[in-house]
Amino acid sequence: RQSISLLPAAAMSIPLAQRQALHWQSRPPGPYSMWYAIGSLTRTVGRAIDSLGAIVQGDCAYHEKLPIPCTAVKFAGKAPAVDAASFIAPSANLVGSVTLGRGSTVWYSSMLKGDVQPVSIGDMTSIGDNAILNGSTIGNSVQIGAGSVITASVVGDGSSIGFKCTVGEKCSIGSGAVIAAGSTLPAGTNVPNGQFWAGAPAKFVSTVSEGDAEALGDFLQLSSDIGAVHMEECWKPPKQVEQDLEDYKREVTRTPQLISYLREDPKWVPLTTLGGTLEKLNAFNVKYVPK
Repeated sequence: RQSISLLPAAAMSIPLAQRQALHWQSRPPGPYSMWYAIGSLTRTVGRAIDSLGAIVQGDCAYHEKLPIPCTAVKFAGKAPAVDAASFIAPSANLVGSVTLGRGSTVWYSSMLKGDVQPVSIGDMTSIGDNAILNGSTIGNSVQIGAGSVITASVVGDGSSIGFKCTVGEKCSIGSGAVIAAGSTLPAGTNVPNGQFWAGAPAKFVSTVSEGDAEALGDFLQLSSDIGAVHMEECWKPPKQVEQDLEDYKREVTRTPQLISYLREDPKWVPLTTLGGTLEKLNAFNVKYVPK
């Protein structure tokens, strides 16, 4: 399957010229420089009043602080290399020598620490929510389940690590292997290619079928495609988010009855919906669930 372009060229509920006209009409009267000066003065006075209030409250004062984004953190002269990735969540943390392969996804609140040893993530690999990777090498087309912790280990191509697994130091997981959710691999454990392990400590259960391996590939492709949608949405500037909200509110009024009253069809471009996006990605036909 190929990655699908989800958004039309003009995904807006009104034409660009009309949007600019509405923006111009909504501006306050008078010169722009005057309102800029008044706004700056008002904000300065507001900050002064807030500081005075904090002094009056003393030790009970609450100071609102916006945290500095720290998705990618340079450490010891080494910065994460993430250009090829499909999606990196704003709440994820990548520290030091971290490399992400083509189409890979790093989901919300996960941590990739390459401060002591490098972290290498292959192509089309998915790192689940709240997962923690320390100095490990992850192959291509690998699923790392949410909440899993992997320390200084090697995971082969086409493998699947279930939810909340713990992989100790210097473990080796072969290509196509599957580790069941909640399993624990003690330090130094070697899992051969194509085997299914489960338990705490994990032990061999069965051999992975070819159907499971193929289904994992479809699941990871879907994860990469959905990650691209998240990447476009979650990194939007606040003004764009507000504009999109107004567009979707306006979309509700675009009924066939309204169009019939107009002199000519304006040919509005429908905005994307969650259901439409998932249908384009063929998400409803992907039945695989990581073990």
